[in-house]
Amino acid sequence: MSIAQLLAHHDPALTTFELDVPDQWKQGRTVYGGLSSGLCLQAALPHANGRPLRSAMINFVGPSAGLLTVEAEKLREGRTACSVRARLSGEAGIGVETVFTFAGERESAYQMNAPRMPERATAPDAGTETLTFPDGAPVFTRNFEFVWAGGGVPFTQSEKPVIRMWVRHADPAARDMSIALLTLGDALAPALAPLLSAPTPLSSMTWMVDFLTDEPRTRDGWWLLESRADHVRGGFSTQDMTIWNTNGECVAKGRQMVTVFG
Repeated sequence: MSIAQLLAHHDPALTTFELDVPDQWKQGRTVYGGLSSGLCLQAALPHANGRPLRSAMINFVGPSAGLLTVEAEKLREGRTACSVRARLSGEAGIGVETVFTFAGERESAYQMNAPRMPERATAPDAGTETLTFPDGAPVFTRNFEFVWAGGGVPFTQSEKPVIRMWVRHADPAARDMSIALLTLGDALAPALAPLLSAPTPLSSMTWMVDFLTDEPRTRDGWWLLESRADHVRGGFSTQDMTIWNTNGECVAKGRQMVTVFG
């Protein structure tokens, strides 16, 4: 069930709603973090009054399972920005706490472009073969299509704490939804995974994403995702995250804290 099917009967004007997420969106014992973040954004959007999403601060508080409740409230709206808090709760309590900032571009005398995508990361075409993950991979990955674009291979004791893949929603109807990009933005394995010799429990704790354009656009739903670990110690890993479109333009930058159980 894609996000388009999951929200097929959802009223987009609602800022509070309940939803029973199927197991195919699970990551271990909880709902995949990209989807839970996307559902929080869905509840926050009515408060934005048409302003584009500029920044998301996401805290994965605990596991989310069973019947989920998503609720959002406006914190403040000024001339240039609107801040909205959204929360996802389940049978075990609070699962995700978020704050979204909505703000459109405006004229400015100052400008610096973000790095373009790596030159060898060629965008997929109709004949590009997508990846098939081995048994044991998180079930939520079946909702996306992946194409390898470089970096280290998870669980191979590589010296490259980098993962880079083209990713898109498997269902074409989901690719243009307002929550589509945020929902797939956390689809890669944590960047420290290539350093490991075998699958090890990993869990995202926090995730911050800044969107660099009012209307991120790409071709055929493909986005290039890169995660790059810069510190691993004491059971925690921090990583940079970048998203480019098929034209090589950087559309989002992020940071994430991952906890390592091993």
